[in-house]
Amino acid sequence: MIELVPAEHDDTAFLSLAQRIINGAIETLQMREVHLVHIDNWFDHKWLGWRSRRGEDELRVPLFTPNRIRSEKHFAWDEDKSAWTCVGSPKTLHLQQAGRPWLAKPLDQFSSHAAFVWYSGNTATNKVGSLMVYLSGADGYSWYASFKKSEQWTVADEFHITRRELASFEERGRQMELV
Repeated sequence: MIELVPAEHDDTAFLSLAQRIINGAIETLQMREVHLVHIDNWFDHKWLGWRSRRGEDELRVPLFTPNRIRSEKHFAWDEDKSAWTCVGSPKTLHLQQAGRPWLAKPLDQFSSHAAFVWYSGNTATNKVGSLMVYLSGADGYSWYASFKKSEQWTVADEFHITRRELASFEERGRQMELV
C-alpha cells in the first residue's frame, strides 16, 4: 500500500480516508505507477481537468506553484516484492513557470500509463480536504473530491466521480489494509 505521511497540521483521519481511496482507486484501475503530490492547503475543483489549449482531451499537469508543493513522490509496483517502491521522479511535475495553461506539461511526458494524485494538507486546521486523480493514457480520466469534517470526514463535493465510486474505492482500500 502507498502510505500518506502526515506533515505539520495534517489530520491523520483525513489522511487515512484519502489513503484508502487512493489505494482502492489505483488497485481497481490497475495502475502500476503513481505520482503522488502533497499540496500545502485545500484546493478546489478549478484544478481539475487541465487540458491542452486546443480543447483536445490531453490532460496536463495543473499549474500549482512549486511553493505550494509539500512533497512529490514517484512510486512503481515491484512485481517481485508485490509492493510499491518509491523510485524518485526523473522529472519534477511542478516547475516555476508563467501561469499560462498551454505551458502545462502533458501527463504523457512523465509516463504513458500512470496515476497522478494530488491531496491537500493543513486539514487539521482547515477541517476541509481535497483529493484529485488524473490518469495518463486513459482518454482524459480525471476526478476531484472535496471533504469536510464535522464529527467525521465526509464527502462535501465531487466532480467526474460519484459518491458511490468514491465509497467503492474506499472499501477496496479498507480491504487491502486488512491483508
